[in-house]
Amino acid sequence: MLLKTRLFIGFLLIGIFIAGIGGISILEFEKSINHLNVLDDSIKKLNKSQNLLSYAVNIKYYDEVLTQSARNYAFTENEKWKLRYFENEPLLSKELLNALELGSEIEKEFFLQIDEANNNLVEMESNAIELIQSGKQDKAISILESQKYEKYKKDYQNSLANYLESRDLEYTTLMMESTKEVDSSINSVFENTNSAKIIIGVSVIIIIIGSLVLGFLISKSIIKPIKKLQNVSKQIIEGNLNVKVEINSKDEIGELSNSFNYMIEHLKKTTDVEAQLALQQNLRNALDESSIVSIIDPNRIVTFVNEKFCEISQYSKEEIIGTDQSIVRSNVHSKEFYDKLWNVIKNGNVWHGEICNKAKDGTLFWNETTIVPFADKNGIIYEYVAIRNDITHQKELSKKLIEIERLSAIGELAARIAHDIRNPLSVIKNSLGNIQLIKNDPVKINETIERCDRAVGRIAHQIDGVMGFLKESPLEISRLSFLEILQSAILGIPNHKGINIIVPTKDVMILGDKIKLESLFYNLIINAVQKLNSNGVITIKAEADDAVNKSKITISDDGESIPEEYLSKIFEPLITTKQHGTGLGLASCKKIIKQHNGVISVSNNPVTFTIILPSKEDGNNLSKNI
Repeated sequence: MLLKTRLFIGFLLIGIFIAGIGGISILEFEKSINHLNVLDDSIKKLNKSQNLLSYAVNIKYYDEVLTQSARNYAFTENEKWKLRYFENEPLLSKELLNALELGSEIEKEFFLQIDEANNNLVEMESNAIELIQSGKQDKAISILESQKYEKYKKDYQNSLANYLESRDLEYTTLMMESTKEVDSSINSVFENTNSAKIIIGVSVIIIIIGSLVLGFLISKSIIKPIKKLQNVSKQIIEGNLNVKVEINSKDEIGELSNSFNYMIEHLKKTTDVEAQLALQQNLRNALDESSIVSIIDPNRIVTFVNEKFCEISQYSKEEIIGTDQSIVRSNVHSKEFYDKLWNVIKNGNVWHGEICNKAKDGTLFWNETTIVPFADKNGIIYEYVAIRNDITHQKELSKKLIEIERLSAIGELAARIAHDIRNPLSVIKNSLGNIQLIKNDPVKINETIERCDRAVGRIAHQIDGVMGFLKESPLEISRLSFLEILQSAILGIPNHKGINIIVPTKDVMILGDKIKLESLFYNLIINAVQKLNSNGVITIKAEADDAVNKSKITISDDGESIPEEYLSKIFEPLITTKQHGTGLGLASCKKIIKQHNGVISVSNNPVTFTIILPSKEDGNNLSKNI
C-alpha cells in the first residue's frame, strides 16, 4: 500500500471522529476567518519581495556560470564548457525578464542596469567563443581579460549588489510589519475561539490518543527509512560513495531509496570523469614539456602546435595553424614516403619513423616521430596527434661515426693488402735479381719463373678477393653441374700437394652464376688448404632435396677448430684467423650466397661449411638480385 494511502486512511478516521465536534466550533471559527483575511495583503507583498530576491539570486548564479564557462572554454577548448554556456544563457535572460515584469519602477531601474551590463557581457563572451572555434584562442582570452570586459562585469556586480542590499533591508521591514499584523489577527482569532475551548479540549484529548497511534504507525513506516536515508547522506558527505540504500518498500520511500542509489552511481561517474580530465591535463602538460607536438585534422590541416614545435621550426603558431604543414617539409623524402605514411594512419594504425623537416631559415632538422590517430565512439578518426623528438644531433654524430668507421676500415684493409702483397713482391724482386746469375741454368730459371708466377697469383688472388667483395656484378643464371664447378675451382688452387681432397661421387645440380660459384668454392677450399699446411684431408659432400628444390653442399677439413670468439662473426668483413689475408674471403662468400638466395653456415668438430643453394627455378626468383 502506498504511503499516501495509509496516511489518508489514518487521518480520515480521525477526521470522522472530530467532524461532529468540529461542526459545533465552525460558527466560532467563522468569526476568526474575517481576521485572517487581513493577512492576505501582507502575504502577497512578502511573496512578491521573496520572488524578486529569488530572481536576483538566480541571476547572480547564472552570471557566475556563464563567466566561468566562457573562461574555461577559452583556456581548455573543451566543448562541454561551450555547451554549458549556451544552455545557461537563456535561463539568465529569462530570470531578468521575470524580474523586470514583477518589479516596481524603482526595482526595474536596478534590473535594467543589470540587463544592459549582461547584454554587453554576453556579446563579448559570444565573440570569444567564436574566436576559439576559429582557432584564435589568444584573441579570445584577451577579450575575457580586457578592461572593457572587467568594467561591464563590475557594473553588473555593483548593480546586483546594490539591489540585493536594498532588498534585504526592505524585506526585513516587511517581515516585521507582517509579523505584527499576524500577531494581531491571531489574538483576535484566539479571543473568538476561547468559547470553544471546552469542546476542543475534549477533542484534543481524543485526537492526541489517535495521533499517538498514528504516530507509531508513521514512525514504523516513515521515520525508520528516513533515518536510513539520513545515515547514507552523512556517509556521502564524508566522501564514501560505496554505500547503498536498502529499502524494499513499494511506496514513495522505496522510490526515494532508488533515487538515492541512482544519485550515488551518478556521483561515482562524475568523480571518475573529473579524475580522468585531471589526468589528461597532466599528461598533456608533461607531453608539451618533453616533446614537439602537433595536431592535424582529417583534412591534413594543422589545428594545434606547442611551443617546442615553434622553437625548432622557427615559425609562429599563427604561421603554422590552419596550413597543411607543407612549409616545414624538406626534399629529403619522396611523395611516396608521405603517401605511405598517410595510408598507415588513415587506417587507424600508429606510424613511427624518422622525418627530416626544414626550418624557416632553411636548415634541416630530424625528428623521431610517432603519429597516433584518434577516433570517436563510431570509429571515425577526428584528429592525428604527432609526437616528435629532435634527433638532429644524434644523426650528425652517427654520420661522423660512420665516416670514421669507414676510414678506419679502409685503413685496416689497405694495411692488410700492403702486408700480403709485400712478400710476393719481395719474391718477384729477388727472383728477377737472380736471373742474371742463373741465366745459363734452364732448370733454375724455370723454378724462378714458377716462384714469380705463384707470387703474381697470390697478388691476383688478394686483388680478386677485394674486388669480389666491393664490386657487385649482375648474375648470369643457369642450371649448373656442381662437380664441374668444383673441378674448375680445384684446378685453380696452387700448392695443394699433400692435401687429400675427397670430392662427391654423385653429382647434383645447382642454379646460379658459374663464375661467382667457382669463386665461392675456390675461397672455401683454399682457406682449408692454407690452414692444413700441406697435410690433411678436405671432404666435400653434396646431396639434392628435390622436395624443396634445394642442394646441400658441405666442405669439411680435419684441421684445427675455429676459435669460439671468431665463430659467430667469421663471415663479417675484415675478420680472419690467419696471419695473412684481407679478411674479405668469407665475407665475399656470404655475399655470393645471399645473391643466390642461399644459406651458408659454419660449425666446429670438424670445421664444416654448409651451403644450401637452389637447384631449380621456383617462386623465389633469382632475377631480383640481378
